[in-house]
Amino acid sequence: MRGLLLAAAMVLFSCVRSQSWRPAPIEEDTSIVFPNFSEREAMQAGAGGQPYELDGAVLRALAIAADDFQPPDSRGRSCWNRQESYRYRFIKQGDIIFVEISADSDACKPGPRMLDGGVKYAISSDGRVLQRLFDGEPEALPAPEVTDAGLPKTPSDPAIPLGDTTWGEPQPLPPQWLDGGM
Repeated sequence: MRGLLLAAAMVLFSCVRSQSWRPAPIEEDTSIVFPNFSEREAMQAGAGGQPYELDGAVLRALAIAADDFQPPDSRGRSCWNRQESYRYRFIKQGDIIFVEISADSDACKPGPRMLDGGVKYAISSDGRVLQRLFDGEPEALPAPEVTDAGLPKTPSDPAIPLGDTTWGEPQPLPPQWLDGGM
C-alpha cells in the first residue's frame, strides 16, 4: 500500500510539474494591433562589442514571453524545445512591449529545420500578457456583418441553406460511399 501511495504521489508531482510551464490562459485584448516586426531591420544585441541597455519592464516582458513559449529548464529537451533555439525581437510602444519569438534557423544544425512555430506577445509594462498570437492565427477576426436592426446577416440567397459549403450546387456522393466501400 505504501509503495502504491508513493507511486501515485510521484505521478501526481510529475503531472503538476510538467504542466507548470504551459501557456497560461489569458483574457486577451483583441483590440491590440501588433506592429510589423520586419518593417525595419533589428539591431542585434551582442554584435561588435557594443554595450546595450534594456529597462526592467522590457527584460521582464522578454522573460515572460520566453517562459510562456518554452519551459525555462531545457535539460534533456530536443533542440527545438529550448529557449536558446529562438530569436527574440521586441518593440516598445507606450505601456505595451511587443515580443516576437521565431525559430533561429542556425540553432539546430544538423537536424530538421523549423519552418514556423513562432509566437507574438503583447505584454503590459506591469507584466500582464495582454495578447498571445501563435504563427498561423489571424491577427484579428473580421467583424460579423449585421443588418440595420443589429442582427447578423444571413446568406442573401434563400435557396442556399445556412452552413452549406457547396454554394447551393448539389454534389454527387462518391460511388464507394453508396456500395459500402467495396
